Amino acid sequence: MDYIRILKRGAAAAATSYRLIIIMWLTALMMVLLVALPLKRILKGVFDRSLATERMLDGFDAGLVGDMGQSFGYLFGAATIGGLLLMLTGFLLFTFFAGGLFTRFAAAYGDLNVASFMKASARNFFPFLILALLMTLIIFAWTALIIGVPVGIMAAVTDGAMTGSNLMRIPFLIWALGMPLWLLVADHSRRWMAATGSGKVFRAMGAGFGSLKRKFLRSYGAMLTVMIVNLLFFGAALWIAAWSVPERGGMIFLFFLSTQLMFLIRLLLKSWRYAVVSELALLPA
Repeated sequence: MDYIRILKRGAAAAATSYRLIIIMWLTALMMVLLVALPLKRILKGVFDRSLATERMLDGFDAGLVGDMGQSFGYLFGAATIGGLLLMLTGFLLFTFFAGGLFTRFAAAYGDLNVASFMKASARNFFPFLILALLMTLIIFAWTALIIGVPVGIMAAVTDGAMTGSNLMRIPFLIWALGMPLWLLVADHSRRWMAATGSGKVFRAMGAGFGSLKRKFLRSYGAMLTVMIVNLLFFGAALWIAAWSVPERGGMIFLFFLSTQLMFLIRLLLKSWRYAVVSELALLPA
């Protein structure tokens, strides 16, 4: 069955790209440490030689905010700026690496060496960045149209009451079922740029939209499967992280290792998606 074969071949291509995934992981880890280490020093300066940490083990104590005084403002500002920097850096970083991965899956024969991977990532970065921004605007418009408009109308009709909450499940379901289409367009567009070596974004988007005509049900089913697996893993990772936060000692290091392992798996799943889309492009019309 082609559907299963595509998923298997995509998984095999992603698994054999483990060296590239490790490079992505190490780079992301360094970016996180650049933010985490200064924040750790601020935390140590705020909480050192105080009973704050012991009080927080019993639950959040709002009185700590008042006790910290001006230090709380420094801590909150550092955490906010650090978080925003991490999100922006992560977006740019994985947009950069997507160029190398799509070149690996769509245009390379066999695995890429590190130098070729970085060169392909750099060559595709700006076209991929423009494409990512355009697709973000399209998804934002899709969300506003499918969810924002019905929610606004329902809120106006019911005067803010929740009597129509069951009806509101329908727009959310339509929105969720539409997301694989936009991911297919985005990934096929990037695959086209990597395969052709062209940086023409709008031509790539035309190829991305045109790809929806080819074996639509098979392509949609494959992307939906990949999305469901990613969402299940993401939910499981959040649950594990929320319920296994250690208090002190060596368990903190083990917790760090487990989160890094989950991040590696997350990168592998993202690579699987790219590889599956590249395999879909090989299907006969």
